[in-house]
Amino acid sequence: MTQSSGAETGLTRGEPELDVWAEEDEVTPGSDNPLEITVLNDGDLKTGGQTNTVLTARGVTVEVEDAGPFEATSGKTSLGPISDGTTVTAPLELEVPEDIEPGTYDVEVDVKYSYTNRVASDGDHQRLTKSETHDITVEVPDEPRFELSNIKTNVEPGATGDAVVNVENTGTQRANDTRMTLTGSGGVMIDGGASENHIGDLEPGESTTTTVNVAMDESTNSGNKSIEGSFTYDDEKGIERNAPADRATLIPGSEQEFSIHNIADTLAVGYDGDVSGEVRNDGPRTIDDAVLVAEPMSDSLSIGDTRYALPELKPGETAKFNYPTDVSGDADPGDRQFRFTVEYTGSSDSTLEDGPHSERVTVADYTDEFSITDTSASVQQGESSEIVLEITNERPETLSNIDAMLYDDSPLSAENDEAFVDELKPGESAEIRFEISATDDASIEDHPIELDFEYNTERGDTVLSDTYQYPISVEESQDNGGGFPSWATIGFPFLTVTGIGATLWLRRR
Repeated sequence: MTQSSGAETGLTRGEPELDVWAEEDEVTPGSDNPLEITVLNDGDLKTGGQTNTVLTARGVTVEVEDAGPFEATSGKTSLGPISDGTTVTAPLELEVPEDIEPGTYDVEVDVKYSYTNRVASDGDHQRLTKSETHDITVEVPDEPRFELSNIKTNVEPGATGDAVVNVENTGTQRANDTRMTLTGSGGVMIDGGASENHIGDLEPGESTTTTVNVAMDESTNSGNKSIEGSFTYDDEKGIERNAPADRATLIPGSEQEFSIHNIADTLAVGYDGDVSGEVRNDGPRTIDDAVLVAEPMSDSLSIGDTRYALPELKPGETAKFNYPTDVSGDADPGDRQFRFTVEYTGSSDSTLEDGPHSERVTVADYTDEFSITDTSASVQQGESSEIVLEITNERPETLSNIDAMLYDDSPLSAENDEAFVDELKPGESAEIRFEISATDDASIEDHPIELDFEYNTERGDTVLSDTYQYPISVEESQDNGGGFPSWATIGFPFLTVTGIGATLWLRRR
């Protein structure tokens, strides 16, 4: 603030005086540079004591009026009031052409504000508006500059691998003994944190490449990532200099994907079954070491081996899989969830996963393995008869080596109690035959026999079924009408005893 003598009684006169400059006036060709300008108010007080009233610039705005060879992109910026002795900074955006020559350039900035130039003791005052043009010097330095090209890599989320980085000296001077430090962001790590690379001497327009190790977090999405490079070099006098940093885009490898199709199941309460389907390689790479891992989301289902090795799969190819699955006898019928995850080796020998993929399977209610009908299941009192039963495979798999065992109880007895069927496909039937006798005094009604079945499943397990009961009808004996011979009456007591003795002998045996 400056002050003049000769004050008029009760009157204050003065005005703000603004100066504008750029602290950091260097800009980089081919970039959108934030140019921070500083505005200082050094007010001029003519007379009086109400300094804040007459020396404050109010409603200050700055705007690039003439950007010279640059293009202004920031528009008008409002700074508010600036009191005497105060500085305020404002960012101005300048687009700098790629082919601009090194040198100094003037940028004209228009500053507008209002102020009170005089105020009397009774409050009477005069307010004015002012617009000023200030020249700001901007420098395009004659020095090396470095530009990173976009970086492509096969590394996908969750993996590590190499990436080749291309660096070009786009400046106007040679860079000696150049060093570059690369850092990643957004889940990308370069060489374990920051990669420091010596890229040597680079003439203007010359480029070189260097290889770095890139690691991507598994939780990182597969979108493009930002990489920043900072540069240090020696100038022609051997003085170490820092060049402006540059950013590039890291383009990760496409994430490997698989999908599950055509899920089928043969699950039922209390039985062993299968869950089968197809897994497809949705690309983008051929995978030759994938393992499909299945996880039933219910305690009532169990899988012996959850890991299923897949063959080599090119993009678009599918492979079939099958998981033998046991269903508890205490399980409830209904839908269950299966989750599938594909494990495979990534581009840098790291194990990656795709999934989990959730699929639905259905557990059917418990049913017997076999249904039994008959074509002949009756016997007369005191006689024997061939009983013919028809058994049907009710399971959704082929059963083999079916050994049927019959268990009799008085008044029925079986002369042969075993029957054998080599194989029954689902829904296929076969006859089994037994010779059954009824005692003379058997009541005329249905009497039960019991059967069970031992068989082999398709997976090679030997299973013993639950016990089945089946009714055998005992019918009244049919007399042949010839009567007894005369000797029969005499010999009958002997035959009866003999018969009884024979019966006792057979049971004891």
